[in-house]
Amino acid sequence: MANPQEQLAAWQKAALESTLSYAQASIASAEQLLKLNLDAARNALEQAGKNTQELLAISDPQELVELRTKIAQANMQQTASYAQNIYEIVSQSQALLTKLGEEQYSRLNQEAAAGAEQLSKGAPGADVAAATVKSTLAASNAMMDNLNRATKQFAELSEANIKAATAGMFKSGKK
Repeated sequence: MANPQEQLAAWQKAALESTLSYAQASIASAEQLLKLNLDAARNALEQAGKNTQELLAISDPQELVELRTKIAQANMQQTASYAQNIYEIVSQSQALLTKLGEEQYSRLNQEAAAGAEQLSKGAPGADVAAATVKSTLAASNAMMDNLNRATKQFAELSEANIKAATAGMFKSGKK
């Protein structure tokens, strides 16, 4: 049996590493979103200046209608692209955080299984407690598998809907 102090130190180290991994992933996602928003603001400002100059140069009412339509289409396409970029960043972040969570859950599960194994070698009757722990772990694993499948299906459906909506915006913008 491992020294309890060494085991506690190992758990603390693993918890710290997990926390740092989550924090680093979250900061990286925040950086990506900040950069995307700054780029979008810069592009919007540049586009607004360009549009204003073009509007001020128009003297024919028909040209005004055409330019307004062109500007509206460009805005719809930019909005669709922006939404798609946000969705991709959020999806990547969610996938990374899910992966980290699954790794941590797997590690904890292995440690609990090892603890149950050690428990079964202990005092008389401890094998019943170990069997209970193993049964609980099996039920937890089945629940996590079902939850992961449902989450993946939801993510796939969401992605399909976002892509369809974006494609629809691009098509309507080209008409």
